[in-house]
Amino acid sequence: MDPKITRRDLGLVAAGVLSIGSAGFVKIAAAAASDGDWLDTIKAQHEELDRLLAAVKSAGSHPEQVAAFKKFSIYLAAHSLAEEVTVYPALAISGSEAASKQLYGEQDDAKVLVARIDDALSMNHAAEVPAMLDKLGNALHAHVAEEENQDFPTLKAKESSTMNAKLTSDFKMAFHRAAS
Repeated sequence: MDPKITRRDLGLVAAGVLSIGSAGFVKIAAAAASDGDWLDTIKAQHEELDRLLAAVKSAGSHPEQVAAFKKFSIYLAAHSLAEEVTVYPALAISGSEAASKQLYGEQDDAKVLVARIDDALSMNHAAEVPAMLDKLGNALHAHVAEEENQDFPTLKAKESSTMNAKLTSDFKMAFHRAAS
């Protein structure tokens, strides 16, 4: 795949049509197959997203930054899709529809910002990228804090062990399909 990632590429990855190559797939498949439940898996993926975003920010050259952003944005697309098709609907069904809608909206905003960063990198507008990466990082940290400290632990506590097992299986399968 070309080192530059486009919004179309992200959509194809999210739809499970485009692969990120064997090395990237192995890492993403490992994340999908972790031993933890859905919440542990999501927390581990949040940590990986943080690491990948830091790699984008610390890249030494424009081509390195483009390649690092490609890895980050593909992983983010797979993670976001898995949450959107499994956990957010479960939140709504369990009575937290407002929280579900808010999280969907935050992810939509992040997708637009990812596309803007992609455009800036594609047009080599390097001066614009650091501020947008900071904005994305701040938005992701706020989003993750809501999920990990409030919405997701509440959902996990509300649901039966059977439903939590289903969420674990569904989340991991959705992530795996989106990343492959």
